Amino acid sequence: MRRGTTRMLPNNIQTLLPLLLLHLFLCSHTIQAQPSYSNVTLKANGGDLEVVVYLPKGIKPKEPTYYLSTRFDHGSMIGSIKRTTTNKDGTKKTHVLYDINQWRVPHDPYWAESGVGLASEFGVGDDGGFCTFLCGWDQVNEVTNGVLGYQEAKHGESFLKIGVGELIKGSCNICDSTDDYRFNSPYVYAKTPIWTLQENKEGNAITLTQEASLNQHGYRLQKDISVVDDQLFVKSTLTNLGRDPFATAWYSHHFFTCDGSPVGKGYGVDLDVAGTSGQYEEPAAWFWSTPLQQYASVTPQKDKVTVEMQRGVERDVRIKAEFVKDDTSRGTFTVRGCGNSIKESIPEVGNEGSPVSMYAFNLYIETGTFSPEPQIYMHLYPGEARSWTQHLEFSDLEKEPTSPPLPLSELTQNARNTAASSFSSHPHLVFLASILISASVTMAAHAMWSKRRSTTYSGTISLSSKGYSSIPEVS
Repeated sequence: MRRGTTRMLPNNIQTLLPLLLLHLFLCSHTIQAQPSYSNVTLKANGGDLEVVVYLPKGIKPKEPTYYLSTRFDHGSMIGSIKRTTTNKDGTKKTHVLYDINQWRVPHDPYWAESGVGLASEFGVGDDGGFCTFLCGWDQVNEVTNGVLGYQEAKHGESFLKIGVGELIKGSCNICDSTDDYRFNSPYVYAKTPIWTLQENKEGNAITLTQEASLNQHGYRLQKDISVVDDQLFVKSTLTNLGRDPFATAWYSHHFFTCDGSPVGKGYGVDLDVAGTSGQYEEPAAWFWSTPLQQYASVTPQKDKVTVEMQRGVERDVRIKAEFVKDDTSRGTFTVRGCGNSIKESIPEVGNEGSPVSMYAFNLYIETGTFSPEPQIYMHLYPGEARSWTQHLEFSDLEKEPTSPPLPLSELTQNARNTAASSFSSHPHLVFLASILISASVTMAAHAMWSKRRSTTYSGTISLSSKGYSSIPEVS
């Protein structure tokens, strides 16, 4: 170009320039809405295994908190696992497991369901504060749904949710005159939950601890989280600090996805329910659940039951299978996807004389999670403690059954490649076409986010204009 001259953009690019500016504006706001959440990253196996523990509020007060709602244990947000494997030719590949970009996106810390990875809950994942009799596989009596003091609390008074803290009865958005406990709706906090963190010098282990007391009820919860070689250990210890005994169920939701791939072919699991040949019930199929066999094969074998996904799961589909009682089950399973195999066991379950036993075994599936959910049961007298350990062993699949569906990023890239071939005679339009696609996706996500924030929490009892049950800053 000669000095003193100005090169003008083609007319068609000038026409689309405002859309480019809009795209950049929306992207900048989207990036700001997805901060780096407070966490500790544990490393092992020479750095080939990295596990992110998203921390409860208050430990790093200047950083945003991943989970602020009232369903899941705040010390159980363990995910975004990076596992690097070495191929036969010596090249390496890094897989991302249990990540935060598949389940309930865009992420809202106040949404009760917005857990990640090994997010766990004290209770059974259903409404109601108390099961009086014939509860779980062993038909036990008087099992709390992870809440203490709920029965005697009056409307507007406090109760405890184990792993969460002190909440106000009747304050959830869908609470009604029956004052029935609603596990999946955020409650208002009565006090700020206090958590402590201890880290070891090697960078492969931490301990999270929380205590809460109310009247004659109280608990201490300690989470010892560590990585060794290609293994992850999560030891939970629950102590009854109150004057009354209580019994509760517990489970990890196990939000498994891999490499950004939606759930479909290539996902599978082996379940420790061979004693009953994998018989299961689907009581929710009458209401909101879709039958499992419309999407997966269920194959009983000698020592396991294998569930293999046969097709992708649409966005509006939810699947829940509840396996019938199996006296031989110890809650072990092996989940597979993207060339990875993860075996989880709880060694304390089923040991002779162990106070921890099986309560139920479910399988929950959406497009954004493939969740085997063994539930366990424990009873604690005042001063007693119960410990159990999630032991996850990572390994490579010798042969992946089928390739999982392409992640969204690759599907978008394929669409861009197709557009590029169509516009080969106008190469400058390829770039603009990709911008339009990205802008459309961003605008749709922004609209969905705004709609959900304005409709999901529309209750009248809240601590903010949006109806969120935000954690107060005062005790």
